[in-house]
Amino acid sequence: MNKANLKRRVLTGMLGGSLLLLSALHELSYLAVFVLIIFLSSREYFKILRNNGFRPNYNLGIFLSVIIFVTTYFYASKESLLGIHFVLIPILPLVCLSALYGSNNNETLSNVSVTFFGILYISLPISLLNFIVFNEYSYNSIYLMATLLFLWASESAAYFGGSLFGKKKLFESVSPMKTWEGVISGFLANVTLAYLIHQFVWTSFQTFTFWVLFSVVVLVSGIFGDLFESLLKRNFNLKDSGNKLPGHGGFLDRFDSFFFVIPYVYFYLKIIDQIT
Repeated sequence: MNKANLKRRVLTGMLGGSLLLLSALHELSYLAVFVLIIFLSSREYFKILRNNGFRPNYNLGIFLSVIIFVTTYFYASKESLLGIHFVLIPILPLVCLSALYGSNNNETLSNVSVTFFGILYISLPISLLNFIVFNEYSYNSIYLMATLLFLWASESAAYFGGSLFGKKKLFESVSPMKTWEGVISGFLANVTLAYLIHQFVWTSFQTFTFWVLFSVVVLVSGIFGDLFESLLKRNFNLKDSGNKLPGHGGFLDRFDSFFFVIPYVYFYLKIIDQIT
């Protein structure tokens, strides 16, 4: 374990995590921060593709990614006429029409596909977050903050547990550093955090069982999100998606798990709501 890199990783994580949790306290700061996350993550994604021979529609992809999030925000918070149904319908035709102005018509299908996938991979999951933080147009960030805390706890515990005790590889062909010992460490950390949340933070909000299941959903979906981004980077022979976050790489490196987690948290909450 590189001590210098570990120090940068911890300091960046503490600063970035604190800012993200603080931004979740108010709906306008939440909107601003996640627009920034979508913008920077999308830019990294499209830059990686450009550097590897693809020609995605860089500007349109980033623009649509941000617009989807903003419109779903207004729809979830105010049921505005600028709702998601006015944006999702023309997305595919717009991306396809943009190919008419591409420089290489022989690669139309691949360029349209990777542009559309960037929107699907980054913007749609985070846009779904709007329907988690808003309930009947009222903003409540408890589930967002819980998701972040469980994700950070499991990732940190997996990192240290895997570094110290890891022997049995989880998915060696994709990510040689991830181990089952790390997964178990993440699970134990999340169960402990679920107990602390139930006992001392949101004591009467949900049951302990609810928080344990919540933490497992975050843990499992977060692992697959991280593995998928590792697969993408391995496909392009990249160690990190960028270098903007010391000790963490790029924004895709930092939020790859988050993209996968949000849809599963959303469906978990909907299922719980239906059976209780």
